[in-house]
Amino acid sequence: MRGTWTLQTFVRELASRGEKPCLIAVNGDTARTLSCVKVAADATAFAWGLHDRGVRVGETVGIMAPNGPDWVVARLGLGLTGAVVYAFDDLFNNAELKIALEEVKLHRVVTSPSHVAALHEIDPTLDLIVLADEAPEGAVSWLSLYAHRTDALPPFDASAPALLVNTSGTTGRPKLFELTSDHLWANVGSLMKTGAINPGERILLPLPLHHVYPFTIGILTVLSFRGVVVFPEEVAGPQILKALALANVTAVIGVPRLYTALVSGMRSKIDASGAVGAAVVKSLLSLSIWSRKQLGINAGRVLMASVRKRLGPNLRMAVSGGALLAPDVLWTLVGLGLTVRTGWGLAETASIFTGNLPGNLRYESEGRTFCPESEIRIAATEGAREGEIQIRGPSVFARYTNNDQANKDSFTEDGWFRTGDVGYLDKDGFLFVTGRIKEILVLGGGKKVHPDDLEKDYASPYFKELAILEHQGALVALVLPDEEAIRASVSPRIDEAVRVALQEAAFNLPSYERLAGFRIVREPLPKTRLMKFQRFKLPAIYAAAETGVARAAPAELTAEDKALLASEPAGTIFNILKTRYPGKPVHLDASPLLDLGIDSLEWVGLALVLEQQAGVHLDESVAGEATTIRDLLARLSGSASVVRADYSAAIAKWLQPAPRWARLVVNGLIGFNAVAAPALFSLKVKGLENLPPVGPYVIVPNHESDIDPMLLGAALGTRRQKNVYWAADATRLFSVKWAHPLYRAARMFPADDRRAGETLAVGAEVLRRGGQLVWFPESWRSPDGKLQRFLPGIGRLLIEAGVPAVPVHIEGAFEAMPRTRKLPRLSPVQVTFGRPLAPEDYMDDPESPQSVANRLREAVAALEPQAHDITQEIAAG
Repeated sequence: MRGTWTLQTFVRELASRGEKPCLIAVNGDTARTLSCVKVAADATAFAWGLHDRGVRVGETVGIMAPNGPDWVVARLGLGLTGAVVYAFDDLFNNAELKIALEEVKLHRVVTSPSHVAALHEIDPTLDLIVLADEAPEGAVSWLSLYAHRTDALPPFDASAPALLVNTSGTTGRPKLFELTSDHLWANVGSLMKTGAINPGERILLPLPLHHVYPFTIGILTVLSFRGVVVFPEEVAGPQILKALALANVTAVIGVPRLYTALVSGMRSKIDASGAVGAAVVKSLLSLSIWSRKQLGINAGRVLMASVRKRLGPNLRMAVSGGALLAPDVLWTLVGLGLTVRTGWGLAETASIFTGNLPGNLRYESEGRTFCPESEIRIAATEGAREGEIQIRGPSVFARYTNNDQANKDSFTEDGWFRTGDVGYLDKDGFLFVTGRIKEILVLGGGKKVHPDDLEKDYASPYFKELAILEHQGALVALVLPDEEAIRASVSPRIDEAVRVALQEAAFNLPSYERLAGFRIVREPLPKTRLMKFQRFKLPAIYAAAETGVARAAPAELTAEDKALLASEPAGTIFNILKTRYPGKPVHLDASPLLDLGIDSLEWVGLALVLEQQAGVHLDESVAGEATTIRDLLARLSGSASVVRADYSAAIAKWLQPAPRWARLVVNGLIGFNAVAAPALFSLKVKGLENLPPVGPYVIVPNHESDIDPMLLGAALGTRRQKNVYWAADATRLFSVKWAHPLYRAARMFPADDRRAGETLAVGAEVLRRGGQLVWFPESWRSPDGKLQRFLPGIGRLLIEAGVPAVPVHIEGAFEAMPRTRKLPRLSPVQVTFGRPLAPEDYMDDPESPQSVANRLREAVAALEPQAHDITQEIAAG
């Protein structure tokens, strides 16, 4: 049919299906269905109305409206006239809309009422047709144009322009080009021969229709297969799940970020089902994936039926395009028993060029060409498998509009289109895409890195988004943290959680793929509507970020905000914050931690100021849970949220004697450890004579591994441990109440970043009673074995207690048991005790806890074996 297929033939065929369903729109708990004959009749009536209004073949007409059946009917009506249609992004702001209008140069736009004012402000001469029963002033309702006629609309050639399209804009300013009906049919017609979709299949389309991919695949291809297109009310998890169930959806056409979000949500629900239930489901999923990979059996249809039913009762297929689908997400979908269709293409190829289709399937590839006339070649240097992907075929566009330089750069002398993507073909012709030429980062040493791949290596449940870029010849990252996940799982110190997660991920990577720095952002990074990073914008964001954080701009105050600031004590507290943090962005949307730098210990100091100047008693749980200044003020304005700080109960609980049975158990464990640790880890102990014989002091070790306390305890010996107390991580211990007597017997108490004042109070009481205290000032286990920053908690404790501090260095524990291992390996360890630091040795600035912490870090670092070797070499030289 090439050369004869247009939207006119498409709509005529649609009308022949009669009352069979065509489009379904889900709104709330209802689903509105439009039949094929209804869609065809309305599109034709609208087309005649446009024709009577002066629209002719070849005229460029815009459409700017939200997803849904009205958009589809209007778009088909425009296509029936032979107009060249430019689809605006419905989410364009006024500045983006103005730029697009200046580039496209059109005189007529089909739009929704909400855009009329902005369009008229930019160009008062525009003819605006609104998709509504009634039109605002200066526009006309599309229904008023309907003309029900039976004669044929003026024909047009299939080789004539049908769409005016923008490139995605991921690497720079978008470029305009045209696609014809022949380009579209090269894909639609070829796909119809593959049997990829069953007639009557109901397919969810949660993608913006102004892109070529959802229009070509989601609308034209699905309807050509006699399928039904389903629109969710919103592109959000709950609405998508509702549409899957309410409309009996059997397949989804989406992008990788959609499936990543769905899989992440599913995993969270599995984890929340309890340890036993989660373990069973995960085992079944692993078995299902194994059976598909190794045996080619889709066991997930049976093994994972209950999980898939909760996702979508009738769901059988997931189609992904627009970007690469991460292998772990892909195999999870496969493990659920779904058929997964992935493919590759560009807007310039009418959205698709290769695909994993029936009879031609190789997971983790992007499939093979499905149009007989399409060709791929890899422009690789001699001896290399990878190179630029170059293509030609009937779906490939002809040229960019009014852009000679782009055309020269984008086509080879022998007529192949240079896609800008990098990849390779396997021996069977399956395409593997590894990156984009313009996105490949070239580092100072000449190494080349694909940021897309590396971002998967650095992904973390603590990150909502992570983008990698090049800065001054090295790799750096922009991170949008998931503050809720961090607060719930590890520590309220978001910046530290990000740092540790990045360092842990980098440990097994080559040195040139390790990050030289990172910046935390407060808002989502710029992306296209298909959720790909606009990478050309990232360097400016990184450069603009101040003190490690790209800050959110303050929003305009609402009436509720003004009332809050006018009330007491909120107004007084807000003024205290502005005075205490000069030069910081103190506004209601600011983050106490990320914008003002209020960490767990600063909350302690701030609480004293609030009590003295505002008469407010700040509970540490309020401080830990407040994510914005607005949230903090609102919580402090409620009497139920604030209580006077009183740590006597915690001191009594953790320092009271343990029951006899607990002491017997712990003493037995200490005795066993005294024998086992030296034997298993060839433990060497140096400098033990440096420990003061009596009196209170603090032991300050580095923190390499979970086995550090066991090694340090063995190094101290059973006699010395009798009066030693340990500040232990509250987030990883103490959740099991029946074990609390054992912790007390071991002289352990919780070190909780969310309750820093309480932790310091218990530690200070230990020292006041003449005890010795072990305090790990890094808090986190080292992600790479290197000494980390010492947090200021140890500084505040020593400033208040004024006791000696003994630096300790543990060497080899990281090699024995890094963060990624669940069981230790046998490896030699050395524990070195340094000379005690008296208060006058570490207290250079008694007003700065961080200064004290830094001095202690220097003392611990000086104990590293490498540090001694270097010192000896310098002395010998």
